Amino acid sequence: MNRSSSVIPIRGIVKNYAWGSFQTLAEHRGAQSSKEPEAELWFGDSPHGPALLLNSSQTLDQLTEEFGQLPFLAKILAVESPLSLQVHPALSDLRGLESVKRDDNHKPEMIVALSQFDALIGLASKDEILGLVEKLDSEHARRIISEPLLKGSTVIEILDHILGIEDHLDILDEVLAKARNLSAHHQEWLHELITLYAPNLDPLALLLCNLVRLPPGESVYLPPRCIHAYLRGTAVEAMANSDNVIRGGLTKKPIDKKNFLALLNESNETSEIITPRSELFEGTKGGARHWQPPIDDFSLSEFHGAINQPIHVANFAIAFVWKGAAVISDPASESISVKVEGDEGAFLAPGEYRVNGEGSLWVVSGKGR
Repeated sequence: MNRSSSVIPIRGIVKNYAWGSFQTLAEHRGAQSSKEPEAELWFGDSPHGPALLLNSSQTLDQLTEEFGQLPFLAKILAVESPLSLQVHPALSDLRGLESVKRDDNHKPEMIVALSQFDALIGLASKDEILGLVEKLDSEHARRIISEPLLKGSTVIEILDHILGIEDHLDILDEVLAKARNLSAHHQEWLHELITLYAPNLDPLALLLCNLVRLPPGESVYLPPRCIHAYLRGTAVEAMANSDNVIRGGLTKKPIDKKNFLALLNESNETSEIITPRSELFEGTKGGARHWQPPIDDFSLSEFHGAINQPIHVANFAIAFVWKGAAVISDPASESISVKVEGDEGAFLAPGEYRVNGEGSLWVVSGKGR
């Protein structure tokens, strides 16, 4: 990219998956409700959905060919029903996954909740699992989970005896009847998962994982090998530019239980809350938040209430908004500016910019490896 093209307008790509929303992303684009569920709005150069260059017949991946694929992919997620229980491989895992991998990259990811966001993230500790099953007071759950744990089985071994096992409606009925002993949050999701997947025993995996509820603005970083399933809510997601997913359960899609369980490691890195660095803009009510996970593939910033606010972009970046609109301009040339709203974003070269707008502007960038 030369200096005359420092800010390039792009249009994100909507992905239609069964777990998506008919309203959320459509309303964000100013459109009527969709005829099919819209799950993700992608901003990036992934070969599976590169952004379109506005006022051009090109896609973003054609532009980035000259300097290499972006190390990250940015998304807005609109989760209306649960995703599968899944895990993403680390770089060191890829050599053994030749038959199932889709590319040669790992896939750490981070989400920032835009609404209340429910998810299963990470395996719970042995003590937490035993305490939850004791509170549930289910004889079947004790037999399947607590007794093996107390005899030395690992959580992964118990998952092996649960995932993909069918025709056990009697077990699920008893667990569901006892769910009233748990928190309202656990009751809600046991009921929903059992309704979706009975007579499959997969819903019992909820008792082995951390059930979390992120309030708007809270974030969580998921390293490779972290078991997770997003359940409901809207969020911004930044991730390494990869499509490597291994599904283990809670899905009607094919699963790969052998590789799924092999990738899990009860002593590996766990997810972590990333506290953003906050700043206030001088002389205005606006400000910014900056998230830096413990990797180089991506970082994330959010700017709000910006009035002619200077921002520095150190690496190639993608900018988009959630609610409202923003204008990104190049102070070196009055003729270079891009309005960002709805599904229209901007691709930014490293440099200095100015931002104006009441919308929540998100900027994702990364150095890669």
